[in-house]
Amino acid sequence: MDILSATFLSAFVYTFTTLVPVINPFSAALFFVTMTRDLADADRAYVAGRIAIFSLIILLVCLFAGHLILGFFGISVGVLRCAGGVVLFAAGWNALNAPSQDETQKKEAPPRLSRTRLKSMAFYPFTLPLVAGPGAIAVTVALGTSLPYTVTNLGGTLAAIVATVIVIWVCFRYSDRFSRSVGAAGADALARIFAFILICLGFSVFWKGFSELWLSLGA
Repeated sequence: MDILSATFLSAFVYTFTTLVPVINPFSAALFFVTMTRDLADADRAYVAGRIAIFSLIILLVCLFAGHLILGFFGISVGVLRCAGGVVLFAAGWNALNAPSQDETQKKEAPPRLSRTRLKSMAFYPFTLPLVAGPGAIAVTVALGTSLPYTVTNLGGTLAAIVATVIVIWVCFRYSDRFSRSVGAAGADALARIFAFILICLGFSVFWKGFSELWLSLGA
């Protein structure tokens, strides 16, 4: 029983600590709150719930059928990691060089989005690619192909995915309160810190995929 518990805990910790930094729900929530600043609290909760549900579906599909989908299109995990790394790097670079909140407030405010439009955006771009982007997809597919299919490993991995989705929901649901608590300057500083981390993650994902492709050429 102790061995089973240790295996479950190991799979849980490994999956959770791998997914959360890649998904980076804290930074994504800062972007989300800027897009939904005029949304009522109940509507924000509804959109956050849909994002969590969509994220759970995408992660589970990638875990169990991701390798089959990639195989059908002839895409290797190495190629997916390279492409995902480039996308993550580009997203982090754009976020790092984005104008600060003080600069954007000096410009004309963007037109308000309707509730219907915001709810339709729950899948794109809030879930895909903001939350379940190429990096998260590549990591989840890799987890599905590398972890042994035992009850304890599978249970720990599924529990970690559910826990990750709960973290995503909490970050998005209460993103407005977090943004108010740190202030405009604090939110801008955190956004740039997370953007730099995203750049590093993107390069790391790309390098791992490139290394796999390079080794496969020599095989």
